[in-house]
Amino acid sequence: MALKNNRHWYLAAALSAISGLCQAADLMPETRYAGITVGNSVATISQIGSNNNTRVDQSGGAQRLVQSQVGHLNQAAINQGGVSNSTSAQQAGLNNSLEINQSGGYNQAGVVQQGAYNLASVVQNGAYNQAFVGQYGQANQATVSQSGFGGTVSITQHGNNMSANATQR
Repeated sequence: MALKNNRHWYLAAALSAISGLCQAADLMPETRYAGITVGNSVATISQIGSNNNTRVDQSGGAQRLVQSQVGHLNQAAINQGGVSNSTSAQQAGLNNSLEINQSGGYNQAGVVQQGAYNLASVVQNGAYNQAFVGQYGQANQATVSQSGFGGTVSITQHGNNMSANATQR
């Protein structure tokens, strides 16, 4: 009986040593992954009803996000870092809200909100960024802030308690 227990102890010690080596090997960089850059990916998010909520963080170049929400307590928080990223966001009805932060150059943000308590804020840092904000009804508000040269902004609001700001520096 004592001999069996010793074998199990030996097996446990061997497995423990091997797993330690595997974990250490995981920390070593592999040359087959050298030069691979993150980017050029597309994320598509659709939500239809009720307590909608979206949060997206993308980093790297040429990231694309297509975000759509249809009804109820919509929200979204979108962060993109890198160059040539784009966000296309639409929200349709009720408690709308949105915030987009993009850092890097040549980024694009397009926002359309349709009805209820709209609010949108787009912050872009870097050169040649573009922003469009729609909003069409209820308690609208929009704020776009761009820092960097060559940026363009377009804000359209159609009705109700409108307000709009655009700051470029």
